Amino acid sequence: MSDSPSYRTAVFGATSAIAGETLRALLADRPAEILLIGRNADRLETVAADLRARGAVCEVHATDLLNPDAGWESLLAGKEWDLFLIAHGSLPDQDATLADPHATGREIDINLISPVRIAAACARILDKQQKGTLAVFGSVAGDRGRQSNYLYGATKAALETFLAGLRHRFADLPAVAITLLKPGLTDTPMTANIEKGPLFSSASKVGEAAWKAIHKRKSTAYLPGWWRLVMGVIRHLPEFVLHKTKL
Repeated sequence: MSDSPSYRTAVFGATSAIAGETLRALLADRPAEILLIGRNADRLETVAADLRARGAVCEVHATDLLNPDAGWESLLAGKEWDLFLIAHGSLPDQDATLADPHATGREIDINLISPVRIAAACARILDKQQKGTLAVFGSVAGDRGRQSNYLYGATKAALETFLAGLRHRFADLPAVAITLLKPGLTDTPMTANIEKGPLFSSASKVGEAAWKAIHKRKSTAYLPGWWRLVMGVIRHLPEFVLHKTKL
């Protein structure tokens, strides 16, 4: 661990397995003060205990990230932040979700509206600070609409567009970084019901790659990097070819 000043970090959706591994990689590199924000207080405390054992100073706050009036924005006031990390999301049963308009709306809230709302709040702070990093977990699923996950993919595509615009907004402030993290298939509780294959990576590998991308202030990072090639092929498939697949 370096002797650099404590790296002040706020994590939304802090019980995410990949977010946890990203924070472990951060702590292997430098000391940090971490604000863990999420829905489940017990799981947040479990994450905090692990990070404290690794040297972090942790604060935990359980709240509803879907509710803009829940008070989470006030937690960020009065401090200077090095990193905001947005990691919450949901991978739904697509057919069941689309059969219920309320469930459909909730998934869009979880995977798009809430992250955008949080990113906008963080951006206001970055604008005031004139420095810092906002890193957001998207997904390779946003690269092209496919029959297996187009609801989830649509939210990630829209989130990517929002972050690209935010990056453009801050283009004249080189001390501000907006980083989109795009994991591929990752072995986490979110994918527990999906049969694992050769394209799956461990959460620890993805988290380490995420921290490297944040540290390097990358604009967009595929996690692991070879997903850029995989999705490049999928993006450029002619539609008549794509429609013969079950991707």
